[in-house]
Order: sequence, then C-alpha cells, then structure tokens
Amino acid sequence: MKPSEIVESALETLDGGSVILRAGHTQNLRWANSALTTNGDTFTSTMTVIAIDPSNPDRVGITAGQVFDPEAAISLVHEAQRAARSAQPTDAVPLWNGQADPGFEQEPAVVDPGQTSTMMHTVGALLDQPQGQFGYAELDTTTTYLGTTSGTRTRHVQDAVRLEASARTEAASTWWGSNTLRADLAAVTRQQTQQLALQEKRAELTPGRHRVILTPAAVADLLIYLTWSAGARDAIEGHSVFARPGGGTRLGQRLTGRSLRLFADPGYEGLSTASHVCTEANSSVMSVFDNGMPLTQCDLIDDGHLVNLRASRATSQRFELPTAYLADNLILEDAAGHGDFEDLIARTADAVLITCLWYIREVDPQNLLLTGLTRDGVYRVRDGQIVAGLPNFRFNVSVTDLLSRIRDASLSSPCLPREWADWFTRTAMPALLIDDFNLSSASDAR
Repeated sequence: MKPSEIVESALETLDGGSVILRAGHTQNLRWANSALTTNGDTFTSTMTVIAIDPSNPDRVGITAGQVFDPEAAISLVHEAQRAARSAQPTDAVPLWNGQADPGFEQEPAVVDPGQTSTMMHTVGALLDQPQGQFGYAELDTTTTYLGTTSGTRTRHVQDAVRLEASARTEAASTWWGSNTLRADLAAVTRQQTQQLALQEKRAELTPGRHRVILTPAAVADLLIYLTWSAGARDAIEGHSVFARPGGGTRLGQRLTGRSLRLFADPGYEGLSTASHVCTEANSSVMSVFDNGMPLTQCDLIDDGHLVNLRASRATSQRFELPTAYLADNLILEDAAGHGDFEDLIARTADAVLITCLWYIREVDPQNLLLTGLTRDGVYRVRDGQIVAGLPNFRFNVSVTDLLSRIRDASLSSPCLPREWADWFTRTAMPALLIDDFNLSSASDAR
C-alpha cells in the first residue's frame, strides 16, 4: 500500500491532529587504513501520530513507530488518542489550515543511482591516496508525507550528502568534509599532503587569546549552536544570551559592526529544504499545531542586527512577537567578505588557523559560552603562508561576542560542519578572521 494511503487511513480515525510518515533510503560506506570496512543499504518507514484531545484541545498525545499497513497506523492513532487524554496542557492554537499539494500520492523516492556511482568513485579515489585514509560517506533520500485533519497534504523529498575523510600518520592527522559530491579530489589530496607535512614541522603557542582563522566548517559548528539557542520564549523567560537585562529580548540590537546576515531559506540553491513546517513534537521554538505552515526565507541577523528569534504561532501570540520558523539549512554572509578561504589566508599577516572543532558543549547559556577542542590540524599563518603545525587546544568562547570581533571574511561556500554533521548538514559559511579567540589550554587530542 502507498504511504499516502496509510496516512489517509490514519487521518480517517483521528479526531484532530497530524500524521507524519517518513520513508528513508540510505547508502553508506566506511573505511579505515585505506580499506573499506562496512557498507550499508537501508530502507526505513516511520510514522508519527499527533492526536489532539477534542474535549481539551490544549492536550496532545504523540506516538511513533514503524508502520507498513493501515492496521498498524490505526493502532498508533488509538495510542496517541489515549496519550492525549492524560497529557499535560500545552500552548495551543487552531491547526494550520493547509492545502493538498499535487503529487502527495507518489511513491517514496530512492537514492539516485548516479549519485551512488559518484560516491563510490570518490571513495575509491580517496583510498588510492598514499596517506592512510579513514572516513565515512553517506547518501540519504527521505520522502516525508504530512497530513493533517485541517486539510494539509504535502510530500517532500530531501536528499542529503555527507562525505568525511581523514588522512593520518603516526604523528599527524587531517580532516576534510563536504555536503556535496562535487569534490575537487586533486585539491583534497594537495591539502592532505601539505597539512601532514606541516604538522611534522612543529611550533609552540602559549594558551591565551589569539587572532584566529576559522574554516567555514568551524564557523558552521558555532553558528548552528547559536541558531539552536535563538528561541524567543527562552529569551523572554531570561534563559538565553538573547534576553535583555531587565526583561524582554534583544531584538533590534546590533550584535556586530560587520554587515552580517544569518538566515535560512528553503529555496537556497544547492541547499534546498522542505517549504513547510513538519515537526513531530512541541519545543520552545516549534509547535505541532503549525504543521503545514509555509516556510519562507527568514533572517536571524541582518546587517549585524538581531532581527528575529524563533517562535511558533502560540509563542508569538502569547508574547506579541512575530512568528519565525527556520528552514532546515543555515547560511551566513558577510557583505564585506571577498575571495575564498585560500585568499583569506594569503592576506593575513599573523594568525592561528583552526581547521575544525569537536566535542562542543555549552558552559553558560546566559552568554552562549561554549567550550570544546580543536582537532586534526592547527597551524601558524605568517605573511599569508601556513608555515608550521601547532598543538591542539581547548577553547572557551562566547559565540555572540565572536561576531563583534570579526576582522575579515571570505565569500560564503557550502560546507559540512564537523561536530553536528549527524544532525545538520546543509550549511554555507565564510571563513572568518577573528580577534581574541580564547585558546584556554593545550590539549593532547589529535
């Protein structure tokens, strides 16, 4: 039976609410010591039923499970309805009145065989390199069917690419990642060879505040966390860096003297995403009552000012703020940025180059202070050249403070975050030159 028919059978039993069915197809390859170790080709089908108690519309029950036939779908509906009757009240608004999109009845998509061939060629080329190679490649195609009792019927196909490769020797390691299969493998090989050689030529650096260059991937890891923290309700309740002392939010305040723009756009070329809200649970920034609501381009920061905080319709009505949802991508642009990553290095007199970050954790939400480690290559830049490898460090930085200390930027380009690639892959960022980046202590991590 078609997924759309299973969704319809569940909706016929549901008094009020939403049904989300995600049909996924994933192919992956993993390798170590320049040899393929595992490969996978997986199909999944998961349904979530969100039931609103008709006698208490502010009570919601949610159940999820693998579903392949109408009987299992109806069983999930009954579980969700029972859960709704005993649920705690939540902020509620009427379900979004959506429309039925053409194509809802189409079968789920699968990974494009052409992409599979390209992935295998790319991995094969990496394994042929002289350095020991470790890495992971994944193609994922997820077809999402959303139906609501208020009329929404949408089907969206989302493709995702994750490609990570490390080259290692006994004393050195590098990392490279991409959210596209359009990789310049010759450039990757040159980068690996250069960085491994530089790490053999070691220099020392005293912990402290330093001028640093962050790669686009490192910038993405920090700004994804900023975006996750940019909730209107959390700010109003005084729980985040975007809370204004004395009450309210920092909406409208300038966060940086640079003309920065941080935004999400479902139609962004190369990083396109679903154009409607589709969430399986309530949170401080999303509501199941908004399922089916159209998504458009939304800025968090524009010309250096905080212009939006993430808010559902219920939150916006409660606190008299604009409703703001972000599509499932994130783009940062600096109006003064120019050239690419290599050009930024070439025009930098003295800095520490940090290639990627990992083990990022929040220390203090009140100022968005994060800690973590550098990994797989830290380097000294002198007179526009990378001249030596440096130790790894633990860092402690406030992401919002960093925005005010940007001194130079490249143009934005698609990039794969290192830390958050399991959850978030569609980003485009510039490389940034930042003053007073706190490298708090040396680390033995590689």
